[in-house]
Amino acid sequence: TVQGGVGALLDSLRPMAVWEPPVLEIPAYRPLVHREANFHLAGRPLVLAPSVFCGPVPQLFAGPQADRVVMVYPALNNPVDAAAIWAPPTDAPHANAPVSPALSALLGRTRAIVLCVIADHPACTTTQLAQRAGISPASASEHATTLRSAGLTALTRERKTALHTLTHLGFTLLHTNGSAPASA
Repeated sequence: TVQGGVGALLDSLRPMAVWEPPVLEIPAYRPLVHREANFHLAGRPLVLAPSVFCGPVPQLFAGPQADRVVMVYPALNNPVDAAAIWAPPTDAPHANAPVSPALSALLGRTRAIVLCVIADHPACTTTQLAQRAGISPASASEHATTLRSAGLTALTRERKTALHTLTHLGFTLLHTNGSAPASA
């Protein structure tokens, strides 16, 4: 859940939408089809759908028999930033980070980097892990699985998201050989 609940979530849509309970106002909204500008949910759920392909003004979609209302809104503040979503990572802070020779010899350089990334960024997702380590998501997943099997990391799930964290054993390994994680 979002910290602060639904109210905080709807407040985060400012300035494109203004939440004044029980009304969500979209100041620049103009219906695509000729109908009244006031849109009533009438008990239906509101589905928020961020999109990099929509214009700057959110749009509402629901037919007369629809069981929900969908609000498509811009996912990014600046549409030019949309290209960055699909761009390969340009800065992988740990890819060239110094890793102790002993840790590299024990785990291999890439796996040692993955362990350091998890230590520096607890509760990171596999995608974040891959970006920070400068490797593919598939490689990050494979290295994280090996580290988890060795008891150096743990995996927790928050809904469908896998989060990687360091275990006590992983912390001890990093701090007994003089290779404390680098700060990113």
